[in-house]
Amino acid sequence: MNGLRKNLAMKVAIFVVSAVLAAGASEDIKIVKINDDNFEKEILHSKKPVILEVSSTSCPPCLVMIPTLIGIAKNYSDIKIASIGIDEPNIEKIKNTLPIQAFPTFFFIKDGRIVNQRVGVVKEPELLSALDYTPKPNATQRAKNKPKKKNAHKNLVCKVDGQFNGLKNLVTISFVFGDSEIENVDIVTDVFVPPEQFDKRDQMMEHIRASGKGEVTPTMTGFQMHIDNDCRFMKAMDMKRTSTYGEMRAGLELQGFTCK
Repeated sequence: MNGLRKNLAMKVAIFVVSAVLAAGASEDIKIVKINDDNFEKEILHSKKPVILEVSSTSCPPCLVMIPTLIGIAKNYSDIKIASIGIDEPNIEKIKNTLPIQAFPTFFFIKDGRIVNQRVGVVKEPELLSALDYTPKPNATQRAKNKPKKKNAHKNLVCKVDGQFNGLKNLVTISFVFGDSEIENVDIVTDVFVPPEQFDKRDQMMEHIRASGKGEVTPTMTGFQMHIDNDCRFMKAMDMKRTSTYGEMRAGLELQGFTCK
């Protein structure tokens, strides 16, 4: 019996250590993934006010918002940050319930009721204002006093399969991290156009060019969109540059990306 207890205790210890190690990359990342199964519990019955983001993996503004959402989740424990991936399964009821027309869309919810809504890239103060939330002095001071981690000079590459206007795509986002900020961001989206729609490819590409969202070039299977630091779209987004390697990796993996 003693041998059995020791064996069981060792298995429990191994499980706990493994769980801690697995959580290491996402330390302090407290963003709840939402689908039809947990929407009622996590959103409608939440005791905390909720900022609910609806995003798409093929939406550059959605990627830009990840560090801001991580920052709020880390610094304001009395706010729940929740996320719905529009490309993910088991969200049919949500899509029929929420008025979703663009990405990212933010719903601000208190006591199970939508009190506000925003679309596009929104800075932290506006998100808090839309929730009618005033940071507590001690929380604000804690966020300011939190020691800033230095990055080792690292590269991060993350990929995900998604959709672009109903077409399959592959999104690759790459970061170059310096000591204290992200030095370069590069987003490549390969869109696959089926043969029956290939005659509309040039029209699709021209529409994207007109929007100013980076370079667009034809490929054998469709077309490729490329966004980097120098394009006017990325500059206009005013991306938060101080996110750490660990924060960005955890945030992107939360959105379904595979990173290395």
